Amino acid sequence: MSDGDLTSFGASLEAMFRKMGMSDPMALSRLASGWDELAGTPWSGRSKPLFIQGKTLVVEAESPSMVAFLRYGSADLVAALGRALGEGVIDRIEVRAPPNH
Repeated sequence: MSDGDLTSFGASLEAMFRKMGMSDPMALSRLASGWDELAGTPWSGRSKPLFIQGKTLVVEAESPSMVAFLRYGSADLVAALGRALGEGVIDRIEVRAPPNH
């Protein structure tokens, strides 16, 4: 397989992810692997990124009581992620309670 084939495959994957609503296919991977450092306080240890839909990052809080607390700090998280991932990759945070609560 030549480098040209890999580029075509990468472009195809990117196009597929964009059709699924992901604005940057690698953003979720970066978020998942470095969440605690990227998100910082109060998100670190209290939440985890689930998925990106369009430019909205959906985050799961560690407990139902943390949902409102984390929502309050969502503007700061958007700003921090803009610095880390690039402006406009994430423009909104949706915080969800963990399942079965």
